[in-house]
Amino acid sequence: MEEILNGNHTVESQEGANQEQIQTQDPVTTQEQNYFTVKYNKEERQVPYDEAPDYIQKGLNYEKVSQRASEYENHLNRVAQLTGYQSHEEMLLALDQAEQEQEQQRYRDAGIDPDTFNQFLEQHPDIQYARQMKQQAEEQSIFRREADELFSEFPGLKAEEIPNEVWQLKEQRGLSLLDAYLRVSYKSLGQQKEQEAIQKLQLNAQSSAGSLGEGNVQHQTSIKDMPKSDFETLLRQVKNGEVRSL
Repeated sequence: MEEILNGNHTVESQEGANQEQIQTQDPVTTQEQNYFTVKYNKEERQVPYDEAPDYIQKGLNYEKVSQRASEYENHLNRVAQLTGYQSHEEMLLALDQAEQEQEQQRYRDAGIDPDTFNQFLEQHPDIQYARQMKQQAEEQSIFRREADELFSEFPGLKAEEIPNEVWQLKEQRGLSLLDAYLRVSYKSLGQQKEQEAIQKLQLNAQSSAGSLGEGNVQHQTSIKDMPKSDFETLLRQVKNGEVRSL
């Protein structure tokens, strides 16, 4: 009887411990799921529930701002058409030109030649440096985009495996990185097939006089004594699979 009581006590103790573990784990599970997943700029982001009202409010505000921007654009188009322009873009371009003319006129009134002043700005080191930095940033952006395009097509390709000929062709022809790589790869494949065909022909260089292969060209001499035109014809047939044996 004592063992049974002790056994019941043990079971109750284990059940109590299990309940304590469940109670301790519940808050953790709730904390782990206290967010929702959204896609933003093609990436998944985890947004906590308590921040949801802010994001919803921003979304509602964006709709209002977008609607108001469309209304302003329509108003600008109406103003542009009333003043003789086809669109508000054309009107804004005319405004920019008018501002430039006014600025040049101010230079003339101050005794400064606008062309000389612009030339001075063009040659200023800070202006040149800023343009160089802008050009480098644009080139890096283009290169990153082309690299992503190449490695998307060839996921297993490593940067160090790209032949130097690819970079040279890209520089000389102004091709994208993917186009240059495809052209060099196609050329290498053609050269490989041509080399294999030449090796097959060289293996038969000591053959006796007579017809060669199963193609349409009949040769009554050995390959080493064959005329250039016949050799090129036979080489083409081997590459195309028209000659299956030599």
